Amino acid sequence: MVTTAAAATASSSYPLPPTSYSVRKSSSAPVRSQLVQTRIARTDLTPNNIGTVRKLNAVLLPVTYSERFYKDALKEEVRNICKIGLFNDIPVSNLICRYEPQPESAGCIGKVKVYVMTLGVLAPYRRLGIASNLISHLLTVASSGTIVSLPDPDAPPSPAPKPAPKGKDGDKKKAEAPKVPTKDYEIESIYLHVQTSNEEARKFYEKHGFKVVEELPTYYRQGVVPRSAWVLEYR
Repeated sequence: MVTTAAAATASSSYPLPPTSYSVRKSSSAPVRSQLVQTRIARTDLTPNNIGTVRKLNAVLLPVTYSERFYKDALKEEVRNICKIGLFNDIPVSNLICRYEPQPESAGCIGKVKVYVMTLGVLAPYRRLGIASNLISHLLTVASSGTIVSLPDPDAPPSPAPKPAPKGKDGDKKKAEAPKVPTKDYEIESIYLHVQTSNEEARKFYEKHGFKVVEELPTYYRQGVVPRSAWVLEYR
């Protein structure tokens, strides 16, 4: 960059360049918006990417989840409420929820609540709308009044699959898994816990329509400071 003094010296020997330039009618130079395009998307959890979810949680969360946690997150009935957040096809976030059946009233359809177990974004990718994309998706597919079909806990155990018959070439055909009896439930609300020291998370959820419905003074285990948590709910 030329300094003010240097510019004054140059003007005594050479004419100064024009202060504005006409735009070329045809130019192949890309604009910045074309160079820096971003794409925020979601994808399902699968056996092939569940290891990535484990790694994300290891970085994002101070707790270690069991194999059962990840096995449950792969079940078909929670496919719509468990997602990986992508930034330009890079996994940088995840949302994992579960259905919690509520006590039933006689003659009424069963009710369930959706509990948000994890929602986190890697630090370099925060404030780009990735978490909002995931939570907005959840509010769409699990809004109050939505009917979902879940495994019926009162159904008798499914019989063991029969041995697969052999084909003409002597190879065994793949045995069909028995169908799991299901039951319809109506979603009542979505809820989660936020540590009372995390004002940023509270404001994020409140921006998306959640409300604080309760404060639990000893929700977290001994050693966690503070132990208190807000219960935020969306209806």
